[in-house]
Amino acid sequence: MDQFTVVCVTTAALWLGWRVWSFTLWPMLHPELPRRYPYLVPVVGHIKAMVNHTGRVFTRGKAYFGNTREIFSLVVMGEELYVVTNPSDIQEVFKQAASLDHDAMAVDILLDTGMTKETITQIFEPVYRSKNYIKATHDDFRLQMHPGPRLDKVQADFLAHIDKSLRFDKISGPMVKSLPTGGKVVSLWEWCGQILIDSAIEAFFSRALYEANPDMLQDFVSFDEESWKLPYRLPKFAAKKMYGSMDKCILAISKWLEYPKEKRQAAWIVDQMIEGLDEVKVTGSYQRGAMVFVLFRLVNTNAFRLCFWCLAYLLFDQELLNVIKEEMQPAWNREGEGSLDMQYLLDKCPRLSSFYEEVLRITVDSVGARVVMKETMIGNKKLSAGRKVLMPFRQGHYDPEFFGSDAASFNPTRFLDNEKLTRSASWKPFGGGQAWCPGRFMARREVYMFLVVVLFRFNTDLYSPDHRTPEFPVLDDSYPWGGILTPKPGQKVLVEISKRV
Repeated sequence: MDQFTVVCVTTAALWLGWRVWSFTLWPMLHPELPRRYPYLVPVVGHIKAMVNHTGRVFTRGKAYFGNTREIFSLVVMGEELYVVTNPSDIQEVFKQAASLDHDAMAVDILLDTGMTKETITQIFEPVYRSKNYIKATHDDFRLQMHPGPRLDKVQADFLAHIDKSLRFDKISGPMVKSLPTGGKVVSLWEWCGQILIDSAIEAFFSRALYEANPDMLQDFVSFDEESWKLPYRLPKFAAKKMYGSMDKCILAISKWLEYPKEKRQAAWIVDQMIEGLDEVKVTGSYQRGAMVFVLFRLVNTNAFRLCFWCLAYLLFDQELLNVIKEEMQPAWNREGEGSLDMQYLLDKCPRLSSFYEEVLRITVDSVGARVVMKETMIGNKKLSAGRKVLMPFRQGHYDPEFFGSDAASFNPTRFLDNEKLTRSASWKPFGGGQAWCPGRFMARREVYMFLVVVLFRFNTDLYSPDHRTPEFPVLDDSYPWGGILTPKPGQKVLVEISKRV
């Protein structure tokens, strides 16, 4: 037997032995630990699947273990990750806030945006309002975004700017693809993005931010298009566009933070964040900008995507569009310029609400995350300290047990027919526990505002430059967005709009 053959046989034997030990013997000896979803290459594990098709690897892992929803584990570049899909187990994770820590995941997010370990130590010291800066900021964000006078103020600013921006003569720039007689053909994706991001800048940061960077909106869009790469901490040469765009945004916010408060004219939550940074003595310009950029990203990433999908579903279904418009009609009061009865939309439009929840269910791909601080039992599985816990909520949203045999299909009356679904343990479009997103109230209001103004102010028709029947865009689940999914490239929908008489 030659040397090459010996090497091959030895390698094969070692690989087979590793497989038997890792996926057969070890689970038999330790039934209390989550079983590992098998992989071919030691250490490397499921890295390719996690980068390219995160949702699919969760689905396949669950299926591999017979869809029992037991906690299982994935290995990615030597790191073992626990995957929790059972709703009752997820609820238990939320309850174990001390041993399953959310703050440890927040640290990773802050590091990804360029904050230093020294700054992070400062903002996690319990010296600010008898708590740490991050906890206080989350509490303030809840006060800003939960129903009340502060949310009313932001809502009014949003509506005023949406109303001003959605004027026929204001619709211009790269989002306009052609100018047929009496109309304009726009990219629905770019239209939603430009109006809603610009309106968020107006409501939370004021126009003064554009003085710091006239291209702030475009720079954020460039970052957002590749933001899924951020958690993987790729070297800068491998994600030059993403890092470059994020850097421009942070530098602009850093410059804006140096303006006098009277010039900034920021929302209450932003002023609270700035005062808190002063109090915990975070003085570095870039560090302060990076912290506020986290909020900037939070209020801008998902709402315009959700608007895009809502309008897409309506424009591709004329019957549904007519039903929703009829229900919304009383809220559209044109006696006062820009007036809109938001409370009517929230309280008296059950079909709109069901439609909105169903679009969320179909399009959101959020993943909850925790770090195991000490050995913890969840269900009948022992989670070891130091491991990360992932909760892919999308798995529950497509579960037939909770959402019916047609769970894989879009059904705009699903939540109308069964009002208990929004209270289901399997319903987690905005996460849960300590990380339950306070922005969920504002997101609904943004979408409702945009839909009403667009649908009652303009004639809207799907457009195809080659006169073929337009195709409904396909969700792009290739990348782990961690929020509302985007359409696949090239499927961002063209709409011809004209003034409604």
